[in-house]
Amino acid sequence: MAGSAVAQEKSATPDPAAHRELIRQWVQTERLLSEEKNDWQVEKQRMQDLLDLYQKELKLLNEEIEKAGSSAGLVDSRKSKLESELKEFRDAQRLMADTMARLLPRIKTIIQRLPAPLQDELAADIDFLTSAEAMGKPRDVLKSMLSVLSGAGQFNRTITLGEETRTLQSGQKMTVDVLYLGLARAYFATTSGETAGIGQPGKEGWVWQDQADLADDIRQAIAVYRKDKQPQLIKLPVGVSAEASK
Repeated sequence: MAGSAVAQEKSATPDPAAHRELIRQWVQTERLLSEEKNDWQVEKQRMQDLLDLYQKELKLLNEEIEKAGSSAGLVDSRKSKLESELKEFRDAQRLMADTMARLLPRIKTIIQRLPAPLQDELAADIDFLTSAEAMGKPRDVLKSMLSVLSGAGQFNRTITLGEETRTLQSGQKMTVDVLYLGLARAYFATTSGETAGIGQPGKEGWVWQDQADLADDIRQAIAVYRKDKQPQLIKLPVGVSAEASK
C-alpha cells in the first residue's frame, strides 16, 4: 500500500507537546521494563543456582546426620551455611515481588491505551495482569508484562485492518472498518455513506471523532490496503488533537 498522511485535522488543534510527552512516557516505560527483564534474568539464574546448591547440601546434611558422632561439628557448619544461602534465595524472591508490584500499575496504564484488536490478541495476559491473583505470582506477572510490551511493539510497526462496532457521536452504533496505523492513529468508515472518522489513543482509552468528509478517502485507503484497488497516494489527516490529549 502506498499512502501518505499529511495535513492537520480541521476539527482538532495540533498539540505537538502532548504527542512528544506521550512518546516519551512510552519509551521510558519500555526502557524500564527492558532493564527489569535483564535484572530478572540474572536473578533467575542466581535463584536456580541456589536451589541446586540447596538440594546438594540437603543431601549431604542428611548423610552427615546419619553418621552423627564425630561428624556432628561438620553438620552444624554446613547447616549454618545452608541457612544463610536459603535466606539469600528468599531475599531474591521478595525483591522480584517488590519489583513487579512497582511495575504493575504502569503496565495497566499502557493496557488502557492499546487498541481493541491488540487487546483481544493479548486477552489472556491482560486478564491475568488485571486479576486479583497477579501479585501472588511475580514470575508470571513478568512473563505477561513482556508479552504485552512485545505485542504492542509489533502492532506499532504494522498497519492493521479490523471490523468493530463504533458508537458515533450521535449515539448510534454501527459496524465499521477500522484502519490502524500502528498505535498512533486510526481511521474508520462504513462500506458506504458518510459515516467515517478518526481515532487516537487517550489517557483512558482511544478517543474517536466523527468526520464525514473523510469517508471517501478512508474507504479508498482501505480498498488499497485490501488490494481491491491499485496502489496510489491518499491524503489523510494526522496529528494530536487537544481533545484526545486531555
